[in-house]
Amino acid sequence: MATQPARSIVVAGLGRHADKIVLPAIEASPHWRLAGLVSGRPDAAARRAADLGTGAFPTIAAAVAATGADAVYLAGLPAVHHAGTMEALDAGAPVVVCEKPLGVDGSEARDMLERAEASDALLYEVVAYQHHPQFEALERLIGSDEIGGLVHGYARFSFPYLPEGDFRYRPDDGGGALLDAGVYPLSLAVHLLGGGDLRVQASEYRGAHDVDVAGAATLTDGAGRSFQCSWGMGSAYANTARIVGTAGTVEVPRPFSKPAAFDEPLQVIGGWGERTAAPYDAADQFVRMMDDLHLHADDREWRAAAAERIAARWAVLDRVRASAVRSG
Repeated sequence: MATQPARSIVVAGLGRHADKIVLPAIEASPHWRLAGLVSGRPDAAARRAADLGTGAFPTIAAAVAATGADAVYLAGLPAVHHAGTMEALDAGAPVVVCEKPLGVDGSEARDMLERAEASDALLYEVVAYQHHPQFEALERLIGSDEIGGLVHGYARFSFPYLPEGDFRYRPDDGGGALLDAGVYPLSLAVHLLGGGDLRVQASEYRGAHDVDVAGAATLTDGAGRSFQCSWGMGSAYANTARIVGTAGTVEVPRPFSKPAAFDEPLQVIGGWGERTAAPYDAADQFVRMMDDLHLHADDREWRAAAAERIAARWAVLDRVRASAVRSG
């Protein structure tokens, strides 16, 4: 089988995440070639582009027109994801990769999905942890006789308060703990419960802030399986998950964000409490994600499944917001 040529990609948004995570992942992947940078800060974009040996452009449309890029990666603030996606699709980009959250609400997400389908393009919301070998090992374990299928799950992602100027505290930029931190445990719950019509009970806390800074939700499916999720800004760092099955339990260290060298084994707990380690290979989950996108970008079944997962996640995010009991 012939090796597919590298695809070209434009990155829009030059914040810390793009600089520290996204651009190095593209450089590390043999399947992608950086075609250009787009930023509202032209001087910064020109300097960074010169460092990387690529071009700087004022708009996504200009970058796609000049480079014929195969993909656009949106790494800017959540509030500009919708407009950036529409601009990329209108410019003819066949693949649009968008950092989570895809939009600021389900209406934006559905609009983006509909436009991508009409454009015969792949729209992908970044859930990089689901491309890590750890996640693959977790799915195998849950389906094995050792665990016996999911009965109940728990996951939390939280971190201490950030400087007050951080965009996460600004509603106009798409801030808030649900969209920044809650997406992680909720996406895990929706995936492992298989999507569908999930019942949601939720709570939200704001305190003195203009956005939500903490929240929790319990998701339940028609078979009585449940998943408890919690998230927040302003508490100790937590990045954990635990899945209880009919025969055993699996504890997941750092299921969401993890350094490339991280390989702490999953812990399998038998029905009577006995523990065994389940190893997996270390990997950079963003490089793995980019490699998978290259491999599957032309696969219509894979693209349809990716769109279905986005729709299922945002249906739950909308229900969390609508049902949340608010305090503070």
